Amino acid sequence: MIILMCLAAVAVIWWKAKEAQERALKAARAYCKNLGLQLLDECVVQGHWHFRRGDSSFLVVERIYQFEFTSTGYERYVGEVIMRGAKLVSVHVEPHVVQY
Repeated sequence: MIILMCLAAVAVIWWKAKEAQERALKAARAYCKNLGLQLLDECVVQGHWHFRRGDSSFLVVERIYQFEFTSTGYERYVGEVIMRGAKLVSVHVEPHVVQY
């Protein structure tokens, strides 16, 4: 019984992490589209994570995802998406060249 509970807990943790990653990818796509940037590789990569207090003052996992984008088609720049639980906290991109 304990083994089944542990397996179920691992499955839930994996499922929640996958869900957060998919939301982070959607946020990165939308952010790049709004700024006229091209999201490279169509993926986000989880950097680090830690526990933070959520809106209801319970501990939630804060995950930081990184992605690469380009504004010119030549240079690669790095952006990041911060997710707190399943909630989007922010999207940041590093300074980049803007083409008109």
